[in-house]
Amino acid sequence: MRIVTEGPGIVSHDIPSLMGLKAYAYPPLFHLIASALYTVSRSDAVFFLLPAFFGTAAVLVIYMISLEISSNHEQSLLSALLFSMTPSFVTRTSTFMPESLGILLFTGILWMIVRYIKTVPGYPDINNFELGGFLNLFKGNARYLLGASVIFIMYPFTHRGWIFLAIAVLILIATFLTPSFRKRPLEFGLIFAAMVVFLVEFIAFAARFQAVPVTILGFPKWMGVLQLVVGLYGALILLKSRNPVHRFLIIWAAVFMIIGTYSFRFRDPYAAIPLTLIAGYGLMSVIMKIRDSEVLKRYPLLKWDIGPSLKSGAILLLILVPVSQGAAMAYSNVITPSPEQISAFSWIEKNTPQDAVFMARINESYLLIGNTHRRDVLLWNTVYRGFMGDAPSVKENRMIQKEVSTIFDSSIPPEAYYLIEKNNISYLYLTRNDHKSGIGLYAPYDPHFKTVFVSGDVSVYRYIRNPELESNTSEIRPQNNRYGEIIGFIEKFWNGYSYSEAGGNGYNDPARDLEFGSLFKGSYESNAMIAALYLQMGDETGDASLTERGNYLIKWLSYRQMDNGSFPAGMPPAEYTLTTMQTIHPLMALKSTESNEIVSKGLRFVESQTEKDEISIAPGKTSSTILGPDYLKLKTESQVSGMNPEGKGEVVNSIIREQGFDGAWSSREYENIGILKGLALYYISTKDEQVLESVQKGAEWLRNHQNTDGSFQGDGEEDVYCLSHYSDAALIYSVAGDSASLERTLNHITKRGVKNDPTPLRSFMTLIWDMKLIYGDDRALEIAGKTLHD
Repeated sequence: MRIVTEGPGIVSHDIPSLMGLKAYAYPPLFHLIASALYTVSRSDAVFFLLPAFFGTAAVLVIYMISLEISSNHEQSLLSALLFSMTPSFVTRTSTFMPESLGILLFTGILWMIVRYIKTVPGYPDINNFELGGFLNLFKGNARYLLGASVIFIMYPFTHRGWIFLAIAVLILIATFLTPSFRKRPLEFGLIFAAMVVFLVEFIAFAARFQAVPVTILGFPKWMGVLQLVVGLYGALILLKSRNPVHRFLIIWAAVFMIIGTYSFRFRDPYAAIPLTLIAGYGLMSVIMKIRDSEVLKRYPLLKWDIGPSLKSGAILLLILVPVSQGAAMAYSNVITPSPEQISAFSWIEKNTPQDAVFMARINESYLLIGNTHRRDVLLWNTVYRGFMGDAPSVKENRMIQKEVSTIFDSSIPPEAYYLIEKNNISYLYLTRNDHKSGIGLYAPYDPHFKTVFVSGDVSVYRYIRNPELESNTSEIRPQNNRYGEIIGFIEKFWNGYSYSEAGGNGYNDPARDLEFGSLFKGSYESNAMIAALYLQMGDETGDASLTERGNYLIKWLSYRQMDNGSFPAGMPPAEYTLTTMQTIHPLMALKSTESNEIVSKGLRFVESQTEKDEISIAPGKTSSTILGPDYLKLKTESQVSGMNPEGKGEVVNSIIREQGFDGAWSSREYENIGILKGLALYYISTKDEQVLESVQKGAEWLRNHQNTDGSFQGDGEEDVYCLSHYSDAALIYSVAGDSASLERTLNHITKRGVKNDPTPLRSFMTLIWDMKLIYGDDRALEIAGKTLHD
């Protein structure tokens, strides 16, 4: 498509690159043909049908090659049929890749070579080529070699398969030398050795030798069980043949299959060409034996002359098989990007410079480059650079692959910075799995990486070489503070820029991930609570280090806040309305200009996600379930309304209408706690009696599902509940006026402690904030301190 829009001039002008002689160069002829056809037709069907068209033509050429060798129409049909259904051939000629045209040129040249061999003096007895007779190989009808040469001129500019053709021709020449080896084994043994050395050097010079060892299971998978069985049977029969073409096909298939155990390129599909030509002979031999069998002749089906119409039908089937297989496999290989990916590509195309360099995993790079027209450091160097410019060497490409892998996996930020800058990378494109290790763990908090886009599927970070916000190196000494034990616990989670959870799990379900997961290291809501707490403690105690750290966290939160005011969360990160509200809520009581700006931007985002009677979970996402209530939606609406109650009356009323007659919205205890907490917060602010009644009904349901030791019945069945669930429940009981349940829950909280919690930092800070609402600041910190004791 770039050729269509920008013209053929973008193709590399370097002749070795155009011919595929450089390791990562890609000959352009196939793409030029396709772009020309697309320019005429303006139909995407070109990209689906063109490979199948070339593949079908190659099947017909295989038929003609077999007919030249055997002069047997039925045997040739069998060879063509077996070739058309060879799995590797179908795959190579079904997807949009130059190999489909390359195989057609390969078989066309082979057909010319076979016709030439039939004209050389001494054919078809290979013994006639002993010693001086070998020179007869060069005395055939030159017009066939001229025809092969004309086709070959196109081949190097189409695909590197011409290298395999050159190797096959070398094997052909060696085949005609085999009679001489019996007469002069020493001399011709040296010639064979020289040919092998030349072969190895030729491969090393012409293209990268893909050393990808394959198992024996790969042969039936990619060459076909039937093709292997009847091919080996045919080779066994033809071993005694003195026809040089038969011997050539056997040696060719054997050599390519042997090398194919080390590099699949030789096997798929080039070893299948000689194998299926031999297999046609083997299958025909089996059919002849069946026909000659006196026992089998008694079956009526074998006496039936199918006639010319059915024979024509068989030929038509021969054509339709690769077309249908090719079309089906081509379509199945089209990767449709998800809506989240499409939104990411659209954002990238509109908001990043055209010369921006991205870093992504290689499987993501195809869609990224194709949909955004931006460069990716890995795939661009592997494919595009060789196609459109100066191809990298094998050593250079391996170095780039190693460096990109190191960037993704490195747990040492300075190492990643160095390699990112070395490769001039300006943006990182991360998927869900990329956030689980390496750079994905610190990109959400390290100022070198500015979050510019998240979609709940992929994230985009801009790399900043010299960020204005540097790491905070001031030391907090908790032993000099009456809150020392609490501060000491919080400081265990300091990473140099912010506070983040240590370890944790990731969940595919967004609701459970936000509830129990802690792989996303942004932890913006926890940092906002810590900032407010440290500023409060600094004012009370006069500890300047706490005030400094609190102010630093405000700056860090301002830096990490996205342009639209949101704070991402979850795995993969998304702009959850609830997380944004949870982050700005602790900052609302602060008086600094910077905290007010964070709150103002965050509220604008929250309001943009709020309708009259509903609140979106995230931009463009309202509910993830078709039947029944969506917990994440209900929790979002409830808690966002509770923390920012103005104008949320209809939203809250819609939540209450969803409540069951027994006081529950869900069969899971933690889900009811999450919804009820929001209603409790809403009541604290508004004193709405209808909301209080709903909280009391819900509290009664919770009490009935709570054990005598204070634990909830669902705790540990699917997930181990967090301490935050119990502190939220305590808040609910407090608002509902159920002092007995509040006391029982509080006892469980202090007995259980926080150190083995699934999300210890978030749970600890949530506990402090809930207890503040129930008991006030001093008692809240006292209770929090008790959870730190073993």
